[in-house]
Amino acid sequence: MRYLKFFLIGLIVLYILLTGIGLLMPSSVTVGRSVEINAPIDSVRFYTNDPVNWRYWINGADTAYFKQLTNTTTEKNSKIKLGTYTITILDNDPKYIITSWQGESAREQLNRLDLYNSSTGVTIINWSFQQHLNWYFWERLSAMLRDKVFGPSMEASLNKLKQVCEK
Repeated sequence: MRYLKFFLIGLIVLYILLTGIGLLMPSSVTVGRSVEINAPIDSVRFYTNDPVNWRYWINGADTAYFKQLTNTTTEKNSKIKLGTYTITILDNDPKYIITSWQGESAREQLNRLDLYNSSTGVTIINWSFQQHLNWYFWERLSAMLRDKVFGPSMEASLNKLKQVCEK
């Protein structure tokens, strides 16, 4: 009985300690990647600012389930279903597109693609995902792994976009 009491107290102290450490971490996590593409910004925009064309460069989008849920895919509040995600266009400008990705079991992630045209004719793309986290220590601690999970896939997708645009 004494060991059980010691074990339970130890678990409670560990929970409080991990929760305290988790609360010291940021309440949101952002994963971002960039790429330079030797192509005009208009040809890059064709692939980035219309979700219909994401299947040409986003990893897994070419084989994922795709359904257009609204009449258009490029206007504000347009919706598509891509795999297990419902994607809503929050803002679509020639220089950027902001979307909300809502998974079936996960919370919302904000996705932003920014396009910049350099003076040398190179198009620079900054792509980022942002997700807000609850106060639960396992969410805050797992945020450290988000870059390791999403980053390589984002890099591979951007490299594929670079190949598609530079052809």
